[in-house]
Amino acid sequence: MSPGREDISFQRRLEKEAEIWVEEGLISPIQRDRIVSRYRVLKEADEKAGPGKLITTLSILGSILVGVGVILFVASNWSLIPKWGKLGIIFSSMMASYGFGFYFRYEKASYPRVGASLILLGSLIFGAGMFLITQIYHITVHYPNGPLMWGLGVLPLGYLLGFKSLISLAILDLLIWLGMEARFWISHSSYYGMMTMVNLYLIAGIALWGIGLMHREWRSLRAISSPYIILGSLITFSGGYLLTFEFFGLLAGSNTLWMFYTGITALFLLSVVMRFFSKEREKGWGPEVLGLLILTGIVLYLSLSSPPGPPKASRPDLRLFFNILFALEIFGLIILGFVRRYPAYVNIGVLFFALDVIARYFDLFWKLLPRSLFFIVGGLLLLLGGIMLERKRRRVLASFNIEEADG
Repeated sequence: MSPGREDISFQRRLEKEAEIWVEEGLISPIQRDRIVSRYRVLKEADEKAGPGKLITTLSILGSILVGVGVILFVASNWSLIPKWGKLGIIFSSMMASYGFGFYFRYEKASYPRVGASLILLGSLIFGAGMFLITQIYHITVHYPNGPLMWGLGVLPLGYLLGFKSLISLAILDLLIWLGMEARFWISHSSYYGMMTMVNLYLIAGIALWGIGLMHREWRSLRAISSPYIILGSLITFSGGYLLTFEFFGLLAGSNTLWMFYTGITALFLLSVVMRFFSKEREKGWGPEVLGLLILTGIVLYLSLSSPPGPPKASRPDLRLFFNILFALEIFGLIILGFVRRYPAYVNIGVLFFALDVIARYFDLFWKLLPRSLFFIVGGLLLLLGGIMLERKRRRVLASFNIEEADG
């Protein structure tokens, strides 16, 4: 395989690993030099060319700004542009974005990152064009169908090209559709409807997470698994975080949404079943799936067993349950991140741990405990946990005759 196709970050780790291999006698210094030199050209190219992620980020932001500019231009001159002119702007800009994107990405292959961003721009114009066309011809439609058709139109293209940006756009469109469509099924006040949405999106986040895990187990889908996992875990933990507060710590489900609960849960269970057919299961996949299954069951039970109508009063026992459950989710995610060597899990877990500490400081423990005592006790517990984990890690490393460097 050509070195140019390897991950550049691998080369950076290789030099450090090669030194350890020489010290342990696994390879000779000559072999180390030959291995490292094979990938050194990647490091030199990366230093001279600049970080590729920065180029991708700038290109995506540029595409979004151009898309917003096109929409604002059409909107600001809406009454002055004839129908054929409006259609011409929509279709010409969309086809130009797709055309130049495919040309730069595949035909000429000289600006692949810019080409991918132009394809994303075409997908943004595609969605905006649907809404503009309905306004041009005064078409009366069920308005949640707009983001639904947008997401379903972009999703196959994302799979065909393997673009995480298109997958993310499609997921966001479908999530917007979910909330808009569910509102038609809720006849209660806006406040109760908002609480109901927390449970609904919590289940949706778990389903996205499960779908992403299924993608990671299949080699052909692994490259596009991160949008599902990242968005799913963020939505799941955001929903769980809201349920820890007093004004959300209620039975806030709705029996009228049983069709949504059933459909989303079916997608999640299907992804779990498909995962069993994979021959390359990652380490720690069992506890992760089991945890998501338990969490799905809890949320479904609380949602479907809630009495009809808005809740009468807060449930302190339920709020305490949600706080304990959320704390277990945080520590479970951080442990999974270290076991599976998935930094995104650790980062998300640490983020919500910090948010939870801040919230409980001003919320619950502000009244129950002296603030200094709360942080002292919490810090000591964490230090004790760190000591126990480090002792176990050193014991495991010692069994393999491996000495870990300090710091």
